[in-house]
Amino acid sequence: MIDLRQLLAPLKKDWKCTALFAVAFAFACWQSALQIRSEWGGAAALLILLACLLYQALKVSAGTLKKGGFPWNKLLAWPPVLIAFALLFLPWSNPDAPGFKFGAWFFLMLGAVCFFCGVRAMLYGTVPLLGCFLAAPFRESIVLYLSYPFRMVSTVLSVGFLQLFGMNIENDNTTIRVEGLDIAITDACSGIQQFEAMILVAFWLVMIWKRPFVWRCVHYAFLIPSIILANAVRIVLTVVLYKTVGQVVLNNTWHEGLGYAQVVLTVALFFLVGSLLPEDGDNASPGKKAPGKSEEKKTPEKESEKHGQA
Repeated sequence: MIDLRQLLAPLKKDWKCTALFAVAFAFACWQSALQIRSEWGGAAALLILLACLLYQALKVSAGTLKKGGFPWNKLLAWPPVLIAFALLFLPWSNPDAPGFKFGAWFFLMLGAVCFFCGVRAMLYGTVPLLGCFLAAPFRESIVLYLSYPFRMVSTVLSVGFLQLFGMNIENDNTTIRVEGLDIAITDACSGIQQFEAMILVAFWLVMIWKRPFVWRCVHYAFLIPSIILANAVRIVLTVVLYKTVGQVVLNNTWHEGLGYAQVVLTVALFFLVGSLLPEDGDNASPGKKAPGKSEEKKTPEKESEKHGQA
């Protein structure tokens, strides 16, 4: 069972850091509620991911601000604050534009976290705070910008693979031409609509393995190739089934089924990559001796004794 007291312990450890992160998360919830049109699953997945990232940042950084000594936290809090004021008040700035305004709030929050909670909290909180103040308000625009590259790469990969086996197929950007039929790879076919849910699933999968932070980042970076490769496999299956079954494969039932298969394949590929990466116990090379089993150093006297006894 989950120990609730242990779960809430990081939240009680540093109330200032908890309060600042709570304000950032409340802002993300507010902006997500304003931006949602009809698709709310992606927004919910993004908010859950941000909550998990903020909790992890709080868990590893709360209470690490050392009292006494040189106040590095107060000194390093000034650069993000100055950047925030530059975004708001310099002649080239546009305070009415959401990008400038939300960017200024992000840097102000970053400076406040550094000032009250320490440099460590600022470093670990940068990514989740960036998500709260910039990813959540502009999530639909970000998804739209990512959609075309996802579709384009998947289309080129799938068409190139099928051409290797002699199929008469070509593509015009994200449209596939096969046997006189144009198959458009739209946003719904790009895998981008599941992207926010997949980054949440990927976060939980990354946390399964006990690895250093760098290796976790390497594993997480394989999410996008996994999505693109799984989508390319789905497109290949769609074309092959079209040539064998007919246009019935393009209806909603087949299309949705292949979409679910793409999600499963993405998770499987991401999990496979994680199982191949080294864990903490694999860092030692085979040539290294285990601690406490160091080989006894041989001296000339011992060598002579050894030969004398032989």
